[in-house]
Amino acid sequence: MTGSFEIEVARLRSVVADVKGVVEARSTIPILSNVLLTVERDALTVTGTDLDLMVQRRVALADAEPFVITVEAAVLDRITAKLPAEASAKVKLADGKLTISAGRSRFQLPTLPSDDFPVMSADTRQACEFTMQSFYLNAAIGCVSHAISTEETRYYLGGIFMHAPGAQDLRFATTDGNRLARGIMALPDGADALPDVIMPRKLTKLLSGLLDHHEGEVLVSVTDRLLRFEMGDTTLTGKTIDGTFPDYARVIPVGNPKRLDIGREALLDAVSRVVTVSTDKVRAVKLSLTRDLVTVSVTSSEKGDGREEVPCSWDSGPMEIGFNSRFLTDTLGQLTVDTVEAYLDEPESPVLWRDSEAATAVFVLMPLRV
Repeated sequence: MTGSFEIEVARLRSVVADVKGVVEARSTIPILSNVLLTVERDALTVTGTDLDLMVQRRVALADAEPFVITVEAAVLDRITAKLPAEASAKVKLADGKLTISAGRSRFQLPTLPSDDFPVMSADTRQACEFTMQSFYLNAAIGCVSHAISTEETRYYLGGIFMHAPGAQDLRFATTDGNRLARGIMALPDGADALPDVIMPRKLTKLLSGLLDHHEGEVLVSVTDRLLRFEMGDTTLTGKTIDGTFPDYARVIPVGNPKRLDIGREALLDAVSRVVTVSTDKVRAVKLSLTRDLVTVSVTSSEKGDGREEVPCSWDSGPMEIGFNSRFLTDTLGQLTVDTVEAYLDEPESPVLWRDSEAATAVFVLMPLRV
């Protein structure tokens, strides 16, 4: 097979960058380290897959000589990253080698046949389909992704749970057993039949990266086994996690009687400073609450002590409670207002954090003994 096309380096670089994130650089199956190049007379489609996820990006061409072949993704990415962005690249397939020329640079790469490339089924005829603005979808993912579990034994927690309970609204939730995040948004038209699905961590990371530079609408197609997101010339297809997400709503406190109002940035900065003396694995931090001050402290037998006072409004008696400092800063990082609210009960009870009573995003943290 022979064929060729010409394309601006900047465009080829962008296409390869969008696709390479799904490719496993050190796969034990050589073809999975490659991307599939499908050249038509008027378009190039680059496809990458790891068998569970597939990314396809299409870009227009002019007067190309069609061919289909696979080439190593990492090498192609490094080449396009080094070539001058303003140059024009000539790509030619002949004798099983892919030649890329731009200016005085010329690279010849080995290939593998396209027949061996595993293209995922994208049959979503029975799917629930709806559109969302890319900004809101990306915000929903970003709001909860920090609480995705990395524990392999509880694989069903290794992603974002997306569902539409009672067809009233669209919800995204994550938990790792020590913290929980939940966001709510208006139900898009057509999403009332959405099945409960768990979007894997890698899919959400890839999707967020693609959404970062895509404006406009995203077509979302969902079955109980498959997800597809179409963003302009880019399509991401992935398998859902085959498992049952727990009834997370039972974990969200609804009657915690003690309220703390505190400056988000001030608390973030205080935690960041005092944990510099921490030596334990979870970098535990203690909050000592009084009516108008929170004392943030860390005690280390090896490195000494650290403490800082932060003004607050606390409507109960003195109380001490501990948190994993990273979990606390992750949570505060997702809140958006200057003064945030926390609702507590006993020192060992879960704590609810939110921007305000009207906020649709809520975060729950389990305390630590300190």
